[in-house]
Amino acid sequence: METKKLVALIGGIVFLLIALGIIVGTSTRQKQKQPAVPSVQMQAEIHQKELAETKRLLAMDVSDPSHVNNIKYIQAGLERYYADKQLYPKKLDDLKPLYLRVVPKYSSEKNYLYAYYPKDKPKSYHLGAPLGGRNPSDVKAFAEDADFNSEKAGYVGGFAGADPVYDLK
Repeated sequence: METKKLVALIGGIVFLLIALGIIVGTSTRQKQKQPAVPSVQMQAEIHQKELAETKRLLAMDVSDPSHVNNIKYIQAGLERYYADKQLYPKKLDDLKPLYLRVVPKYSSEKNYLYAYYPKDKPKSYHLGAPLGGRNPSDVKAFAEDADFNSEKAGYVGGFAGADPVYDLK
């Protein structure tokens, strides 16, 4: 009889230890950190910081609004060219003189960024201008630009259009 009591006692202790282990294990898992999901408030704060940084950068260069206007002017020429030929030019100078009187340049030494796709008969383009300093009036322009990476998409002459590049496609 003593053996039966001893076996029952050991069985009870083992059962309690297992139950205790399950309880402790469950509570430990619940206490482990869950992956941090930014709250709506935190996301709003991050967005506000990004907007403030964009505004700060935009205030640096008064020539940027003219770059934005030049890009839109070139875009209009590209669209007229496409309407006539059903493809885009391989270089911006092909727009002269019929589609644009003058092809604006980014600076005396640099052209605006231009990429096209596919190589043989371009049906898409990506046009851009780096805005190194910027103007507060361009905040809307940055909100409406493409931020497209034509380099990764395989465009001829492709470039990364993420801000601070104002880009259209």
